[in-house]
Amino acid sequence: METLGNQKELRLAFGVHHAPKDASPQIVRQIETAAQALAVMIRAGHHKLDYVAACIGKTKSYVSRMQNGVRPIPEKLIGPLCAATGSNLLRQFLNLQAALEGICEVERLADLMRSTHEPKPVPAAAERVRRAGAIQFTADSRGSQYAPVPMRGRAGQGGSPSVGYAAA
Repeated sequence: METLGNQKELRLAFGVHHAPKDASPQIVRQIETAAQALAVMIRAGHHKLDYVAACIGKTKSYVSRMQNGVRPIPEKLIGPLCAATGSNLLRQFLNLQAALEGICEVERLADLMRSTHEPKPVPAAAERVRRAGAIQFTADSRGSQYAPVPMRGRAGQGGSPSVGYAAA
């Protein structure tokens, strides 16, 4: 079929030229919110909000509100947003959050804090050290004993004044 020369090649628009690429796991772990993931995707691809809005069929202000965290990002827009920006960062972040959903971060941090406050056992080598003065033992609320704390005074010969022990 012959053309008159006034027809131009119709290019595919709105980010469908290439499949979206996955971001590195290091970047995904640093993302804190879905809005931040969207902002990083837009900035990394040097995209304008007008372009992204046209790709997903929404207004520029709507995309801006999603990017700033004012509006939640609906599930049906995740695919189009990834296609428009050329990055799967948003999808990867949401998948990571879904995988971590069963793990309570507060409980994990509380367990970590409890383990650091557990009394440290006195090493067996300390039993061979001769005490040079009155030693005061401290106990926590559960009644377990901590390492001895020195009373005021001087250490014996060869000992440490800061600890209050003399060498055996």
